[in-house]
Amino acid sequence: MNVPVKHGLILGVVAALISFVTAAMGAQMGMMAAVFPLVATVVTIVIVFLALRETAAEASWTGQLLNSAILGAVAAVIVFVLSWLTLGVVFPNYLAEMAAATEHALASAGLAPEMIEAQVQSLEEATAVGQSFAGAVGTIVTCLVAGAIIGIFKRASKEQ
Repeated sequence: MNVPVKHGLILGVVAALISFVTAAMGAQMGMMAAVFPLVATVVTIVIVFLALRETAAEASWTGQLLNSAILGAVAAVIVFVLSWLTLGVVFPNYLAEMAAATEHALASAGLAPEMIEAQVQSLEEATAVGQSFAGAVGTIVTCLVAGAIIGIFKRASKEQ
């Protein structure tokens, strides 16, 4: 199997699994749910690094960037579909629960009611499709940025 496709499949499944566990924990996660993007970013960077390490011998920097784009596109499809299933089918109340938990946490922190209302309103307007699309776009962007940087160091030498 093609290295970027293989790693894209791995990344998609791992990211979707992290998303599923976060949603399964629900409001119990509280503000810890905010850690999810950081964990997903670190996992993405590690998987991009592992993939580009495998393709370094035969790929130039642009080749490595293309490998990262392929990896990101494959992962993004999986992230979108599985995130939509997680948020829209398996845990359809997750977004509403998170909005309520956030409102409670912000009120407990003593924020002004106007600030709380603005934050909660943006969370209440979130949809499963919108969140899934944001995850897919974030996956692609992270893969491209990580690939651009990693590709500088992990690429074929010009002296072949």
